[in-house]
Parts: sequence; C-alpha cells; structure tokens
Amino acid sequence: MKKIVLVLFLMLGVVSFSIPKYVDANKLQKNSYKILQDTQDTFIFGKSTQDTGLTVALFNIDDKGGIKKMSEEVKNTAPASQKFVSSRENKRAYIHKFKDQAGGYTYSFVGKNTKVKNCCISVLYTSDKNFKDDELDKVIDKTLNEIESFLK
Repeated sequence: MKKIVLVLFLMLGVVSFSIPKYVDANKLQKNSYKILQDTQDTFIFGKSTQDTGLTVALFNIDDKGGIKKMSEEVKNTAPASQKFVSSRENKRAYIHKFKDQAGGYTYSFVGKNTKVKNCCISVLYTSDKNFKDDELDKVIDKTLNEIESFLK
C-alpha cells in the first residue's frame, strides 16, 4: 500500500512540474479547459461548447519573428479539408480564416504580444458562424484576454 501511495505522489509530482511555470493550471481547469498536450516546448489546452471549439497552444519561441513564422506555419499546414479563405492582421493578432467541407469556419490567430517573454499563443477557434472583421476582432480580443488571464 505504501508503494502505491508513493508511486501516486511521484506521478502527481511529475505532472504538476511539467506544466509551464507561467500557466495557472488551477484557473485553467476551473474555466472548463482540458489539458491536451504538455511537452517541453508546447502546452496545448482546449474546450468546446455547443457553438464553438477552442484549442490553444502555447509555444516557447526564441525571437519575435518566430510569432509571424508560427502564424504562417499554421496556415501552410492546415488539413486538406480546410479551405483557406483569407488572411489579415489586427493590432493583437495574425489571423487566418478557413472554411471546412461541412460549412463551418476555423479561425486561426496567433497573438502578436504576450505578457510572458518567449511565449507564443496560437489559437484555433471553430464556429458555424462566418464572422465579419469587426465581430471577429471582438472574439479575438475576448479570447486572448481570457487566455492571458491564465498566464502568470
């Protein structure tokens, strides 16, 4: 029994130390997000509702130019089922819009500036709604504000 308890504590210790130190995991989970992947350079979490799906990746990057490159990489590696519609940027993010074969939309946006040094926030936001630019800017602001609230 003691061995089982010891193994559980060791496993919990490994899990708790693998989450990036700049992420408030408790706050993340209280807001119904699920951790999907946790590696040395990438931390991915997400949640879905009846209307939307949200997947967030936090990447460790070395330079500011890496953020723009990350945005282009997301665009270039989109699945074949996602038809590229448009690209643009606003003051907070680089934005790519895709339409899937079922008629839904995926909005990929990568935050330009984060409050954590060398951290890149990349978001995939799925919805059946075809947002106009001003509507999408509001969604992006709200989403990035929420994500940054999880960062220490």
